[in-house]
Amino acid sequence: MASEKPGLFAREATGLVREIGFSLGVIIIMCHVIGLGWQKRAFQYTGPAPLPTDMMPLGLPPIFWAFLIGGFVVLITGYAAGYVAAAMPRSGGGYVTISRVIHPVAGYMSGWVMFLAEAFSFGLIATAVLGGIETFFGIAMAPTVVSLGGSVGLFVGGIALVWIFAILALLGTKLYGRLLQVMFYIPAIITIIFFAMWAAGAMDPNVVATGVQDVMGKTPTEIIDLAVGAKMVENMVGFSDAFSYALLGAFWAYMGWYATTFLAGEVKEANKKLPMVLLTAGLLIMVVYLLASSLSAISAMNAAPAYTDANGHQWGFFQSYAYLSYPPKEAAGAVLGTKAAVADALDQIPNFQAAWSTGIASMIARGMNLGILSYLIALGGVLWVANDIPPFLLVASRTFFAMSFDRMMPEKFAYVSERWHAPVWAIIITALFATPACGVEAELEPIYTYLGFAGVGGTDLYDAIFLTMFCLSCMLLPLERKEIFDRAAVKHSIGTVVGLGFFATLGSAFCLYTMISSSACAWVWSLLRSGADFADVVSAVGWWGFIFVGLLLYLYHMYRNTTKGVDMRTLYLSIPPE
Repeated sequence: MASEKPGLFAREATGLVREIGFSLGVIIIMCHVIGLGWQKRAFQYTGPAPLPTDMMPLGLPPIFWAFLIGGFVVLITGYAAGYVAAAMPRSGGGYVTISRVIHPVAGYMSGWVMFLAEAFSFGLIATAVLGGIETFFGIAMAPTVVSLGGSVGLFVGGIALVWIFAILALLGTKLYGRLLQVMFYIPAIITIIFFAMWAAGAMDPNVVATGVQDVMGKTPTEIIDLAVGAKMVENMVGFSDAFSYALLGAFWAYMGWYATTFLAGEVKEANKKLPMVLLTAGLLIMVVYLLASSLSAISAMNAAPAYTDANGHQWGFFQSYAYLSYPPKEAAGAVLGTKAAVADALDQIPNFQAAWSTGIASMIARGMNLGILSYLIALGGVLWVANDIPPFLLVASRTFFAMSFDRMMPEKFAYVSERWHAPVWAIIITALFATPACGVEAELEPIYTYLGFAGVGGTDLYDAIFLTMFCLSCMLLPLERKEIFDRAAVKHSIGTVVGLGFFATLGSAFCLYTMISSSACAWVWSLLRSGADFADVVSAVGWWGFIFVGLLLYLYHMYRNTTKGVDMRTLYLSIPPE
């Protein structure tokens, strides 16, 4: 007797339950985005491109303007992604829309690289939590040095956090959502203290100066002198170059602003509310970034009298502290001897702590003799990093689940617990991919060298590729799949959707271009350059190699399903069941 022809999908229903409301949908995005980056970007993307205060428009640093311009890209692309995902509200988000609107191979490859980006980042962030403990509590407890055991300690601790959160995720989205809300509201309340300290520092430079000297053993004026002696002025750039560099940091800090679309199959009334979830979250994040980058920078700028160079340009503590914390690299065009000069300057600072916006808030608290607040600030800073962990796991696991439900990954990974409504094996494989990435963030050799592509630069490139295709699917939706467009609960004209998708695609492509053309991601092209650094070559092989693996997986599963009698053309024309 002939065997029964298999159905299109792994089964007739996903088994997932719509338990995510509007507020939790917004929180998932805010937690995914507001984490590690926003606390250091104001300084991290000022140091390598030193710009004097008198060349800053309205006295605000380039990162402020980058967050402003980048924020508009976030709003446009976020609404576009939310709209097209709402038209096909299923778990997997962009994987589903790209594969159904553009082409199956485009959807598969986009989903694959997005899974890699989020799974690797899951491990990076888990380890970064421990690094945050060392940094934030190191400032609060200065001069006591907080150490969690070096690279090995960070690696082991990161793995432990990965699996703790993976086990908790197995208990279902409802419980996980409650945990995430707790991890969000506590640091959100503490953030009020961040802003209060920055405002206090901006109004009274003496409390900043006192706090800096108390923590690092040097006054802001002395740190300015050390930065000037370490070739800060010689490495000066113009506003255009500084802004271009800051824009890269802004996009990195914003990445993940469409996280809830991947859980569209678990969002209540996703077909109606998803676009506004993304728009609301994007606006809130933009406001937080603009306020944090401006207030923290201003509080540092006023900490000491500015140094005036031979050309009349003014340099303050803000640029000096950023420069010594994140100096330009000679390989990227810095003045010869910069690295040695900066190292000599740091040797003269008894307890140097790298510049973070939250670190400045903690120093101000110490300068005001409010040491207890510095501990609360440290707790808030760590929790803002830690609450990144659940969204990364949710996004990666749901993407892998959706591909498995389409029979384009082993069908076992489409299994959902009947009791907890969680995709068990998809969560476990996400944790497995995250585990080695912990070694990258911990800078543990040889993992750091051989898996360097799994770091921030490589994962964000994967992310930007996915986003570009996601927005393109919005533009093409009414043109290629008009029947789906006509059924969409959120109504817009064809011209509006095509125009929205067009500008969103331009914005996301610009984001991708900004990243791939930056010196931070130059290693991607190292296979084409002679004399490239060995670690860069290995990273390039790994980055491109995983893309090639994804293509092989696609070809294998298409062949396997076709030989089993699955109509793949019909499958990719169909929206997966609830």
